[in-house]
Amino acid sequence: PPEIIKKPVNQGVRVGGVATFFCAARGDPQPTVIWRKNSKKIMMTQSRYTVYDANGVSMLRIEPVRAGRDDAPYECVAENGVGDAVSAEATLTVYEGK
Repeated sequence: PPEIIKKPVNQGVRVGGVATFFCAARGDPQPTVIWRKNSKKIMMTQSRYTVYDANGVSMLRIEPVRAGRDDAPYECVAENGVGDAVSAEATLTVYEGK
């Protein structure tokens, strides 16, 4: 079954900055990682969100960060069709000002 070996970490980012979350999973077969925000799958149609996947590591990048929209829990979910999906969560806090 899938296992998360690197969990995303809580972050605080200023408005207009960049937030980056990392998540790594392993299993046989290699799990796929999807990202959720507020329990909803993040759609890649939003240009501020980018996901990079390489060698079992997934990175979620949010740029520019917006107040009131991006402060939320983000969750990485790893699944590979064997056993139950596993997830880990981190919170993004957005700071106003300079």
